[in-house]
Amino acid sequence: MSQQELLNLSVSQVMTTELFIVKTDSLVKEVHDIFMRENIHHIPVIDDNGHLKGIISKTDIYLLLDWGTRLNIPSSIQKNNFLLTSNVAKDIMTTQIVSVNPDDSVMKCIQLFRENYFRALPVIDDVGRLCGMVTTYDLMIKAYTTIPEIS
Repeated sequence: MSQQELLNLSVSQVMTTELFIVKTDSLVKEVHDIFMRENIHHIPVIDDNGHLKGIISKTDIYLLLDWGTRLNIPSSIQKNNFLLTSNVAKDIMTTQIVSVNPDDSVMKCIQLFRENYFRALPVIDDVGRLCGMVTTYDLMIKAYTTIPEIS
């Protein structure tokens, strides 16, 4: 596959469809646990109808936690436990979201990543439901496995 063919692929051909998601009222502790267990960097937040309401990044969690976390300071651990169990996803999620459609091109994703310094784009279908996510990692893997010069 040529570089141009890769750029013309549709989002549906490169997106991840098996997502870890949370609801708006999920405890931040649940979000934190998913990040730690699954080694992912973004979690979409949806409502009961599957519509995207926000996104939480691992960085959002790190910004919430106490500065003494890395030092294992007992008071920091106690504070973190309080923060993680007293906040819900809608309290910390980013709500101004740029998304793409499954029929959009990989080139559109690359342009959005470059212009906005994003690393993940939710994929929304025609009725507004979350159907996947495309990340810079997804694009790197696709390029590595399809362009002969770089694999």
